[in-house]
Amino acid sequence: MNQPFDARVPRPAALHASAASVVSATSRGRCPAAAPKDPTPCEGPHDAATLVDRHGREVAGCVHHCARVLAGLDGARVHPFVPAGQAVEIYSRARELPPFAWEIGR
Repeated sequence: MNQPFDARVPRPAALHASAASVVSATSRGRCPAAAPKDPTPCEGPHDAATLVDRHGREVAGCVHHCARVLAGLDGARVHPFVPAGQAVEIYSRARELPPFAWEIGR
């Protein structure tokens, strides 16, 4: 904790993808939470919500892709600062999805 305030803090990798796939996803106009193999488009802002996995790593994304990722991650949750309406929408959608829904065509 003895780092100066201007020191660069390493950014954690995305929850389910390497840093290279996150860069390629955002360059295609998709949110960082979109899995590279998930063909579905984003819904709404690309930073509408943030997910936190059980190890504390975070990834921001649209409501649609956050729900799809949350459905496949054990121990993940929506960040506490996400507005309640969006958090409920993400949990509700994730509850209805199987893990890795894009692999079975959903």
